[in-house]
Amino acid sequence: MRKYILISLLSSSFLLFCNSCAESEMEMKSFTYSKSYHLTSDSIHNGLKVSIEVELPVKFHNKEILTNIQKQIIGKIFSEKYTNLPLDTLAPTYATKLYDDYRADYGAVLEKLSNKSTEAENEIQIEGIALYKDKKILSYSYERYAYMGGETGNSNRYFYNFDLSNGHIITEKDLFIDNYQSSLTELIKQRIVEDNVEIESVADLHEFDFWEDKIKPNGNFYIAEDGLVYVYNSFEIAPYSTGQTEVTLPYNRLKVLMKPDNLISHIYNKKQ
Repeated sequence: MRKYILISLLSSSFLLFCNSCAESEMEMKSFTYSKSYHLTSDSIHNGLKVSIEVELPVKFHNKEILTNIQKQIIGKIFSEKYTNLPLDTLAPTYATKLYDDYRADYGAVLEKLSNKSTEAENEIQIEGIALYKDKKILSYSYERYAYMGGETGNSNRYFYNFDLSNGHIITEKDLFIDNYQSSLTELIKQRIVEDNVEIESVADLHEFDFWEDKIKPNGNFYIAEDGLVYVYNSFEIAPYSTGQTEVTLPYNRLKVLMKPDNLISHIYNKKQ
């Protein structure tokens, strides 16, 4: 009898262990590469520096979903034709392509100017990181910065939120009730006002160079512990000089617009 009980307890413990493993978070690995390319072997004038640092998923209990999300992230950052390359070759292969494109587009002109130009390098930076992950979702950020001369460079950020039960990207329609757009738009505008002490009301947004008619849900958001964070890149809702606009929408103000059992409800419900 004792032997039977012991076997049962061991079996139960094993099943609990297996279930725990099956529900583990997706593991990420960082891949980095940096190289300065020169137009000629004896010159550093008008060269191109490429810096790449990306986190990619490398381990998950469901291999099909793991591969699916890997390919989606690689396709977004590098392009679809890179999805079958070994992960550790992605960054150097893509960096070489960026330089080949750079030479094709600018090489002839820059070589003529090389003796007159400064030694400052043009630059492309690529970063991909997991911003939030748990057993159910992965929120991922991709940022690309390019400086090709002039006073400043240009940076853009894009976000992809994955449902780890199937590998699909989570959209606004997965989270929000029907006809959410107008109410969500007003909340976004109000949060922009609240984040800028100089702006007294939504009616004053245009006086601070925001294009009020362009401010609306854009699907470019990431998931955080305390809320959804929408990001608007340069020229999207304001002039280039304004830069990116980041708007945090706390869950306690979003919940009225969200479906009761949406894909991220576990994040804010656990705090109640």
